[in-house]
Amino acid sequence: MEKYIDVILKEAEKSLKSDDVPVGAIIVEKGKIIARAHNTREKQKKITGHAEINAIEKASKKKKTWHLPDCVLYVTLKPCKMCLEVIKEARIDTIYYLIDRDKKTRDKNIKLIKINHVENQAKILKEFFKNKRK
Repeated sequence: MEKYIDVILKEAEKSLKSDDVPVGAIIVEKGKIIARAHNTREKQKKITGHAEINAIEKASKKKKTWHLPDCVLYVTLKPCKMCLEVIKEARIDTIYYLIDRDKKTRDKNIKLIKINHVENQAKILKEFFKNKRK
């Protein structure tokens, strides 16, 4: 799991270059990363440019299907309601995430598993939003 955490954190850093919320995501199938992505909302001026959705689109393209039932999603921030709906439609049922959101997001059909590991990512997110308010 440690290697996946390093990858999602590197993806999250890419978001900062375009002034996006620093969130990174990967999709893993049978222990192999099949897609990696980060937030691109600001860069692409696209409301659905969340890391999770970008990763799902890449995985779907690679597998030539939008059905991803044997895949697991790893993401730095607990998915929002929009992303949870897309994740559900893709048939992904397990998500590992590093940081909770302020607002509660739940879905009884998806296992949301918090990884108690990285405090630095929380600091990066807090700093990002603090700077946005100035």
